[in-house]
Amino acid sequence: MARVQSPGYPNFALPKGVELARKIFSADRRNPIDREVAAKHLGYTGLSGASDKVLGSLGHYNLLEKAGKGQVRVTQIAVDILHPVSPSEKKRALQDAAFSPSIFAEIRNHFSDGLPSEAALKSWLMRENFLDRAILPVTKAYLGTCQFLEQEQAIESGGKGIEIGADSSLPGDDGQVEFGGAKVGDLIQWEIGGALQMEKPMRVRLVSDDGEWVAVDGSETGIPMSQVIVEERLIVDPTPAPRFKLAEIPAGEDVQSGETEWMRNLVGRSTKVRLLVSGGEMGAKEIGKLIKLLKAQQSVLQDDEDEDDGEV
Repeated sequence: MARVQSPGYPNFALPKGVELARKIFSADRRNPIDREVAAKHLGYTGLSGASDKVLGSLGHYNLLEKAGKGQVRVTQIAVDILHPVSPSEKKRALQDAAFSPSIFAEIRNHFSDGLPSEAALKSWLMRENFLDRAILPVTKAYLGTCQFLEQEQAIESGGKGIEIGADSSLPGDDGQVEFGGAKVGDLIQWEIGGALQMEKPMRVRLVSDDGEWVAVDGSETGIPMSQVIVEERLIVDPTPAPRFKLAEIPAGEDVQSGETEWMRNLVGRSTKVRLLVSGGEMGAKEIGKLIKLLKAQQSVLQDDEDEDDGEV
């Protein structure tokens, strides 16, 4: 079946994930820690788009899992790899981690007779309608992971190995961190800097063509895919994701012809905000500039409030 977008995937091969998990475990063992603390253990100054992708990749490998609101911890699978009781336990844990990413398990099932060539894997991903930007990182991460398993003798040369049992951990079964990869119909939560932005998980109704933005039921707000946590997958196959389409607003006294409404939201008990766009489209670059403008305005208003508070 044709895909509407590429599923979530780790951005690097398993050996790098194991070393990153080692850094977090060395600092805090399996204690629940803030995501920002985990990012700092990995060398980042704090949470950012780059650190979110790294933490998300560790989640895809089931080396890191959610441990409460805005918190994560190293998984038992990671501990079994770093400090195994026996060689067989380490091999089993390596296999569990390697094929925890749903796309890796799918690739392994399709190429069941052994490790595919890079060209064959890229060709298959293209036929499966993966986004162009996802094909190369998925290919490199999967082949690098399988080569690592061969080196560790966790699978036979050529990519074959012991079957993963029904009790193996797969994304979505154990509450692990799952950033991105949302599809129409999925229940998601929106997290920024470890703080949840929605009172409860909401269902995805729109996914942008480039897979970078989603929108949920009852809201026109565009949510960055990199900040999305998939709480529950839609069981049935979702219909193709509709494109973002800005509705034309009829010309009126306060609206000029050609303007489109990009967002309408309630930001207070009675305060509503409506964003009108004209002369172009709203993308990540434009949103970034808008955020800077709003922050500058917030600073000015805050200064005014501080001056009023200081009056005698």
